[in-house]
Amino acid sequence: MNLAEAEKKVLSELANSTDLSGIECALIKPKTIERKWGWVFFYQSTDYIKSGDFRDMLGGNAPIIVNKLTGKLIHTGTAYEILHYIKEYEDSL
Repeated sequence: MNLAEAEKKVLSELANSTDLSGIECALIKPKTIERKWGWVFFYQSTDYIKSGDFRDMLGGNAPIIVNKLTGKLIHTGTAYEILHYIKEYEDSL
């Protein structure tokens, strides 16, 4: 799986999420983290990206890890910094 395919997979996951029903989301590409096993994607509502108005901002939107070998998506959390979730994922490999 390449980066473009991984991005499409995450966007599809977000579009089909019942938690985000009716909210269009976009990836924040400059924040994408690349590792040898895949990527970590950050996202936000397109309304917020366009307006910058915090009232349009999503809350609790945890980054998503994509394993480039398996295509598996792993939802992280928001309780810790993203490096905690990356380390936790790497330890599970």
